[in-house]
Amino acid sequence: MRTSKKWLVSDELKPLVSKIIKENREKYHYSLEDLSTAINHKKNRQTLHKYENGTLNIPYDILFEICNIFKVDTKIFEEATTTEEEQSKINQKIVKNYMKSLNPEQGLTREKEKLLEIYKNCEYNSLVKTELAIKVPDDSMAPIYQKNDKVYFETKKEYANGDDIIVAIKPGILTIRRLYKYPKGIILQAMNPKYQTININIISNDMIIGKVNGFYRKI
Repeated sequence: MRTSKKWLVSDELKPLVSKIIKENREKYHYSLEDLSTAINHKKNRQTLHKYENGTLNIPYDILFEICNIFKVDTKIFEEATTTEEEQSKINQKIVKNYMKSLNPEQGLTREKEKLLEIYKNCEYNSLVKTELAIKVPDDSMAPIYQKNDKVYFETKKEYANGDDIIVAIKPGILTIRRLYKYPKGIILQAMNPKYQTININIISNDMIIGKVNGFYRKI
């Protein structure tokens, strides 16, 4: 099956991709046949050779799989991109890899595919491999978190009273609230009094996305 052009690395990134594949293949003493075997023969040696010499645009899925094999930090592609569209495509693939890593033995399950829609506006923190990030969409948690702060979070099995959490208020729309538990449900508290407190009796599995671990603010 042919990969949609939308999910192929751009011509601008091809020289970097070629360099990374060739340098790491030689560094780890992989032949093209070895590399094909490592990616479960999803691409044969002839196709991999074309990716390496820059005559064919590689799909992001295959590129990130090769990066995982050679332990290449995918941040290098984020830093090299020049357009928002390319940045978005790279980020979606990075987040997809992150979702797979939550339970590697399961791969990308139907449940995780559903969560990808929720996570689609997240970024991946390549320095802390367990974290994702979102941009704060509003001033509902001011003065702690300001609009456009980048907030890092991590998925947890349990969340405690007083945790600042990432919640899906609506499908695909993520924001931050402070969590308080009580016997009949939870309270999602905004720090800014302009915003309404949310009381919830029944919590869906995909509503609480993760716990905030820190944030970054441009000065």
